[in-house]
This record gives sequence, structure tokens and C-alpha cells, in this order.
Amino acid sequence: MSKHPTVLEFSSDDFSTCSSSAKKSQERKLLLKLDLHVMPILFLLFLISFVDRSNIANARIEGLEKSLHVDPKGNGYNVCLFSFTIPFVLFEVPSNIILKKVPPMIWLSGIMICWGLCTIGQGLTQSFGGLVTCRALMGFFESGFVPGK
Repeated sequence: MSKHPTVLEFSSDDFSTCSSSAKKSQERKLLLKLDLHVMPILFLLFLISFVDRSNIANARIEGLEKSLHVDPKGNGYNVCLFSFTIPFVLFEVPSNIILKKVPPMIWLSGIMICWGLCTIGQGLTQSFGGLVTCRALMGFFESGFVPGK
């Protein structure tokens, strides 16, 4: 067992024998520990997801439509953008339900790994259909990234 207790090592018995001020002190320490360990990682992941969402606009400027043989006057680019939004909106609530059944460290880690793989796939795709598929999968996986929205 480590010297420092983790969040999972606290039980209701630890707080039942303490006075009210001691409970508040322990709760403050626990919240500070969570803020210092969890929040920077979540902030970094959220920043990366925001940059990733805006990168498709940069790709269009650099010739996305030409390289994927999409008609620039058509609505192919808009289909790519919209293919992200539909699963993102549809799967937010089911993701929160799954989060109640599956431990957060497993669920959030899993969707982040899958999201990263879809991002790599989006960069390596050679067709319009592949890009739309990657964007839809990214919307699905990213919908569970910020639970409780």
C-alpha cells in the first residue's frame, strides 16, 4: 500500500467518526487533490479536442476537397462537418448512462483511445467516405468526453 491514500481508499466509515470540522477539512483536502491531479489532464484533453475540431477548416484551406476529389461547389465539406454533429448529439445521453454502469477510468480512457485512433484515421484517409466515417466515429466517441452536459 502506498504512503498517500487514493480517492478509492476513502470509505464512509472514515468520515463517520470525525467531527464536522474534520469532515470539512478532509473533504477540502480530497477536492484539492482531485483538482491538482485530474483537472490539468482533463483541461489538456479538452484543449486537444477543441483544436482537433477546428483543424478540418485548416485542412479545407490547404486543399482537403482537392485531395479527396470532392466538388468544391457542392456540399461535401458541409456533409463532413455535419457527420460529426449528429452522433455527438445523439450519443451524449447514452454515454452518461453507460458511465453510471462502467467505471469512469475505464469508460473515459476507452473513448479517448478510440477518439485518438479516429483522429489518426481522419488524417490518413484517402477518400471522402473515409473522412465522413471518421468524423462520425469521432462524434460518437467525443460525445462521452465531457459527462453530464
